[in-house]
Amino acid sequence: MSEGRIQYLTARFFQQQCTPAEREELARWIALSADDAALQQVLERAWATYEPAVQLSHDVSSRMLENIFRKDEATEKVAVVRPFRRVWRYVAAAMLAGMLLLSGYWLLQQHQPVKPGVPAPLAVAKVPVPPPGGNKATLTMADGTVITLDSTMNGMVVQQQQVRITKSDSGLVVYQQLVAPDATPAYNTLTVPRGGQFKVILSDGSQVWLNAMSSLRYPVVFSKGNREVELSGEGYFEVVAGAAQPFHVKVKGMEVVVLGTGFNVAAYPEETAVTATLLTGKIQVIGGGKHLSLIPGLQASLNKQTNELTKTMVNTNETIAWKNGRFIFNGVPIKEIMRQLCRWYDMDVTYAGVSDERFYAEIPRFANAAEAFSILELTGKIHFRLNGRHATVYP
Repeated sequence: MSEGRIQYLTARFFQQQCTPAEREELARWIALSADDAALQQVLERAWATYEPAVQLSHDVSSRMLENIFRKDEATEKVAVVRPFRRVWRYVAAAMLAGMLLLSGYWLLQQHQPVKPGVPAPLAVAKVPVPPPGGNKATLTMADGTVITLDSTMNGMVVQQQQVRITKSDSGLVVYQQLVAPDATPAYNTLTVPRGGQFKVILSDGSQVWLNAMSSLRYPVVFSKGNREVELSGEGYFEVVAGAAQPFHVKVKGMEVVVLGTGFNVAAYPEETAVTATLLTGKIQVIGGGKHLSLIPGLQASLNKQTNELTKTMVNTNETIAWKNGRFIFNGVPIKEIMRQLCRWYDMDVTYAGVSDERFYAEIPRFANAAEAFSILELTGKIHFRLNGRHATVYP
């Protein structure tokens, strides 16, 4: 294959314009390439013309490179330090190779030995690969009516308790207060299934983004003096300031009190802790018999076993990566990673052995399941076999 043709195909890949035939052609060239230096040079040239929509932090990209390009486990484990833009080029080249080799899987079998009992890098059964999640939810009205919110419902308008409820696009429902609220508020519940996400603008203008397997119960219109909602799962809140009406987010075992701010609350039943992470403003977290005040960058965590409430400084970009269209794993155990991925891809998982490794990776949230798992395999520490909506993990 000529260098011009290779450059054309790699550029189209980064621009997400490759046809299936072009992806296979590029996969064949990568699998058969005997010159690693030439491969890296061509991929870097293609990457140099493309500006990614999402940037890795320097620390995460360096740790990914250490895992991807490390040849000997006995070598000194020092994070790779490179200029930021150059780091991204290497990571992109490695990710591209992994994704393309997935589509050319039969070529890999001819060129790479397979460990006994472990599938070849990314083994995929001949069934549809789970797509990424999308904007989907159900809205349960106060009278028990259930409305499925999908793309066919755009423009839907419902009036309830002097509030207009509008489905304005594929991932947003808006509450607009028309008159002063009644004494007794009616409650709605927005429920997001596995493989879903959704956003709601409440009657006071506060915005809530809900992650997969989450629900929010809230009044159609807030009564005077108090704003209170109940969350299960995970949500990111941007609360409209109102000193006369504190905003309360209640989850099992914990409560967040807000005047006006941006914060994330994660309260999945299967996780070991309930967390509240502050991005802007100030909040108070109540739980375990304690009251903790947070400033931006702090996370409060309530241990479900000990009922102990603590706070620590965290990387907030990692906390709200799900809202911004990506997954960021910075030293995260594989089981925690799989819980997040399975919620988004609506999958189940089994483990053929348990790995105590911690993983560093950044994955576009709208990659399909096979692409997501192939990125994790680039660490060289984990393998997957996909069969429809079931994944088997091999250390």
